[in-house]
Amino acid sequence: MKTRTYGESSGTVGAVCAITAAVVFSTGGLLVRQIDLPAWDVSFWRSALMTITILPLLVWRRREVWIDARNAGGALFASAIGIAGSMIAFILALGLAPVANVLIVFGATPFITALAARLVLGEPLHRHTLLAMAAATVGLAMSVAGSLAAGALAGMAVAFIVVLCMSANYIVVRRHRHVSMTPALLLAGLISALISAPFADPSAAGAAEFVWLLALGPGQLAGGLLLYMAALKRIPAGRAALLGLLELVLGPIWVWLIDGEKPGDLTLLGGAIVIGAAAANVWLDSRHPTG
Repeated sequence: MKTRTYGESSGTVGAVCAITAAVVFSTGGLLVRQIDLPAWDVSFWRSALMTITILPLLVWRRREVWIDARNAGGALFASAIGIAGSMIAFILALGLAPVANVLIVFGATPFITALAARLVLGEPLHRHTLLAMAAATVGLAMSVAGSLAAGALAGMAVAFIVVLCMSANYIVVRRHRHVSMTPALLLAGLISALISAPFADPSAAGAAEFVWLLALGPGQLAGGLLLYMAALKRIPAGRAALLGLLELVLGPIWVWLIDGEKPGDLTLLGGAIVIGAAAANVWLDSRHPTG
């Protein structure tokens, strides 16, 4: 009987963390639908509340945080800029292009991340992973094809900045997986809140919106980021980015289940292809060293 090695066990935990993070992130669209505020206001409060929530944790573990900050050095700031950049660029992209156009650009994330991980970290890039990425991208394209709009190149270009920021953060966290990068979340939330503040009206948020903002900031955003960072300590960046695409297909399913808005058949078929490709890649990866 074959004994499971630590690497295999760690890879399984990493995959579970990445999938759970994608599920948590996928609830964002459903939560935003409950908030009657402009995008910049949502961005400000999401970032500010995430920062306020993480701060007590870091103060409580200040000794460990100081050690992590000293060991990671400038990597903490690099990770924070990557996270904050993706958060702000996403809001800007949605202001310039329909959601479908923005999502289709995100299909490039696994390819960019895997290539960067190969070049910077020397992580293996298996043929089956490339095939899974290609299949997932086709599935994502099928999911959003009916909602694509012309004349949205500016928004799609900004969406690609999100892809670059996410890929860069994957590499930074993966490279420093021996230390906790949690302090980077605090810095990212602070940076994002400061950038959003001039364009937002914080006083416009009422009690009804605040409940959903709490779920969106400390719950959805901080929870998802912590899970993704946990995943990156255990699985290669390209694999984590591919699993991250599950977020894009699970979002419409949440809206369907909760609000009763059924996606089109092509959207469901495309989502099934993305899920199948990611699942197949995890299974095939389990037959190779985690790396």
